[in-house]
Amino acid sequence: MKNYLIQKIDTSLYVKGFSGKLVYLALYSIIGTFILFVLLYILAGVFYALVICCPCFFTLLYRLNGNQKKYGHKGWSKKRHAGKLPQFISVKKRICQS
Repeated sequence: MKNYLIQKIDTSLYVKGFSGKLVYLALYSIIGTFILFVLLYILAGVFYALVICCPCFFTLLYRLNGNQKKYGHKGWSKKRHAGKLPQFISVKKRICQS
């Protein structure tokens, strides 16, 4: 009789250097920049498309990479949600400490 190994299949989506929801933000920025490039290429020409889209693309990825390194995917998500909360809910220090 043959023994079969049961293996977990990883279905996560990976982009080098990103994890969590930042992967999807990176993909959305890549797709958005490509669509902008195509539109500018058709409407304005190659030069304007390259001058506008290339710096925009690399700036977006640089900022996402900085967020990934600084906060991580979980910390970045928590920081994003904490910014939406009202000020009185954010408690930095306990009032009664023994």
